[in-house]
Amino acid sequence: MFRANINKTRTRLVVSVVAFLLIVALGIFSVSWQTSQGLNNDAQERLGMAVQQVDMMLGNAKKAAKAVEPFLGKPCSQDVVLELRRQIAVVPNVRTINLATERGKNIYCTALFGPRNGVVDNNEYVNNQLLLMSGNEITPDHPLIAFRDLHGENSILIGVDGYYLHNILNLLSTHAQMTLQIGDQWMDAQGKVHKGIYSRHGEKIELSSEHYPYQVVTFIQHTSHWRYVLDYSPISLFLFPLLGLFVGFMTFMALARIGTPLAMMKAGMANHEFIPYVQPVVDGTQHQLTGCEVLMRWQHPQMGLIPPYQFIPLAEESGLIVDMTRQLMAQTRDIYAPLAQQLPDNFHFGFNICACHFKDLSLVEDCKDFLEAFKAKPINLVLELTERELIVPSDITDSLFKALRRLGVLIALDDFGTGHSSLTYLQKFHIDFLKIDQSFIGRIGTDALSGHIVDNVIDLAKRLDMVIVAEGIETQTQIDYLTPYHLDYLQGYFFGKPMPPEEFNRQWLSPKH
Repeated sequence: MFRANINKTRTRLVVSVVAFLLIVALGIFSVSWQTSQGLNNDAQERLGMAVQQVDMMLGNAKKAAKAVEPFLGKPCSQDVVLELRRQIAVVPNVRTINLATERGKNIYCTALFGPRNGVVDNNEYVNNQLLLMSGNEITPDHPLIAFRDLHGENSILIGVDGYYLHNILNLLSTHAQMTLQIGDQWMDAQGKVHKGIYSRHGEKIELSSEHYPYQVVTFIQHTSHWRYVLDYSPISLFLFPLLGLFVGFMTFMALARIGTPLAMMKAGMANHEFIPYVQPVVDGTQHQLTGCEVLMRWQHPQMGLIPPYQFIPLAEESGLIVDMTRQLMAQTRDIYAPLAQQLPDNFHFGFNICACHFKDLSLVEDCKDFLEAFKAKPINLVLELTERELIVPSDITDSLFKALRRLGVLIALDDFGTGHSSLTYLQKFHIDFLKIDQSFIGRIGTDALSGHIVDNVIDLAKRLDMVIVAEGIETQTQIDYLTPYHLDYLQGYFFGKPMPPEEFNRQWLSPKH
């Protein structure tokens, strides 16, 4: 037993620690997931803002191109150059404007130098529209985006100032660095232009413009993730371990209660582990089957068949016996109602009840349901009062006995002569059956005093016009002693032990009987 308690405590500790770790793990996962979602949503929002700002700058370049479109293909006169310079002055973010022929390959007019011959590689433009440059011949370290607006064989080349671009990236790079990617070149938040595809450790998030061929890219690194958690959710990281400790403690305490006999009985009821065992009752002369007593057994999945003396007292003390008896009656009804035609005439079923059953009228409904199941061939239902707990007369008790009487339910006084309330019950309640306790029957032939007690009980029962049942019959000597009294019923191991219904049916309800 000591070793079993140690093992049980160890199991409770292990399960409690697992519960603690599970809560902490779930908490950390929850905070981490919420943080990840927050960072992703924040990154998506900032990427959207960046794309919106860059689109606006490129939209300004497109406006400038639209304004100088009438001069495209015309000679690079002073008036044309002045108009190009005017657009640079009035349109935000525009740094240079050039006019070109042969699909932009040859530049022939610039806002800065006027007429000029220059060559541009068309293959460098992404989708023939954008080119990211680290600078030009005038400002070689000042990045810009070249925007090309094609018109047949001619084109307009607009330089968008990179200063504003990397300012946008820098301002929006709060939790993670943003870059502007155009083709195989990208600009960082410091305005540096690099060649290749931008890549870093972490989760990549990018957003492409719907109007122009570029993307804004960022990477959320794991260090940023947990730094964000520490900055914005420190209380959660503190609360979840506390919650885990609380859950672990409650689990430890709950497991202590789960292992109690009462908790095991409740679980047994839920699993229908309490089953009927049936003991035959025969008539006192021919010893033919006339009824049975239905007894309760606990078929535990691990411990096997548990005898009633190990659980009935606790069931009565806790009040569970009421529901357990209800289940027992329902099981018996379901087994024997289909076999009603095989039962002898006036067959009776006996069930033990106690004081707990007299606290409400639910017993009446249980008995009514049981009797109605045998309408095809009526039987007698006998309720056997046990004396382990005194039944206190009350209005409910009186109503209950009257209702049972109207249903035709018979009342038996079980184990007569062993309890302090036997004579009291005979005075206050209408008793139909009197069952002589087996402790007196068992000493017949060996104890003269027990024989005298049996004689007097039989005499009392006959004077009160009660049906007499002698229980505990085990020997022929006992039968010979009782035969002259012409008792109504006999019960005991001599005729049959309590047995499963299937076995009872084979022995007593087969054609040979």
